[in-house]
Amino acid sequence: MIITADYHTHTNYSHGKGTPEENVLAAIEKGLRRIAISEHAGAHLFYGVRGTRLARLRREVDALARRYANEIEVLMGLECNLMAAGKCDAPLPGCADIPCGADLAPFDVLLLGYHKGVWPEDAATRGAFRESFGLGHANPVKAAEALLETANRYHIGMLSHPCEYVQADIPTLARGAAELGILLEINASHVSLSPAQLREAASYGAKFVIGSDAHTPSRVGTFERAIRAAEEAQVAHLVVNAEGFPA
Repeated sequence: MIITADYHTHTNYSHGKGTPEENVLAAIEKGLRRIAISEHAGAHLFYGVRGTRLARLRREVDALARRYANEIEVLMGLECNLMAAGKCDAPLPGCADIPCGADLAPFDVLLLGYHKGVWPEDAATRGAFRESFGLGHANPVKAAEALLETANRYHIGMLSHPCEYVQADIPTLARGAAELGILLEINASHVSLSPAQLREAASYGAKFVIGSDAHTPSRVGTFERAIRAAEEAQVAHLVVNAEGFPA
């Protein structure tokens, strides 16, 4: 099983250790055909990339895409943060967070996940906030519904590390993701879905994407843990960025 694209990598624009170009060069060395630089969006209290810094990253990614066009496809991604049911921090055209206007959008890849460093704005995310710090439990169905409502509204393509910080109801999440055409990530840095959950999600029609969630260039294209999880769960044929399997 060969993974051909890494849509989830971080750089020193947020809390990664390498530059965007170092990530691109690492991806080329690993033989990948496509890489996305997918930093945390602006609502993350500690690592969010926003305003002029986000605009600068957009320009750098575009320059890298041109420079390495004959070797790899370089994409501008963004890992958005769930803030409330139906709300995330994806900066869409016309938003105040985009000082340079439409040349920042559209993003090539949008991911959505729940992260601890985002202040909750409604009951669903308050429950997730408490659960992520071990202070209680969220409603799993409400958590899944909040993710799906938000992903649908913002045209999200992938849900990053589902169930990592808060448990979402798998039937609700997988059924909705399948209906909306949203991929569930099998994250190689912290595999957040057990083999049983992966099998259950597949039974409801979900498809998957494997991402490294690399925070250093050396981790770009490192997928072993995610590949093992997919193979153990017997869902490898549903991984859309795997060589030889249908998208």
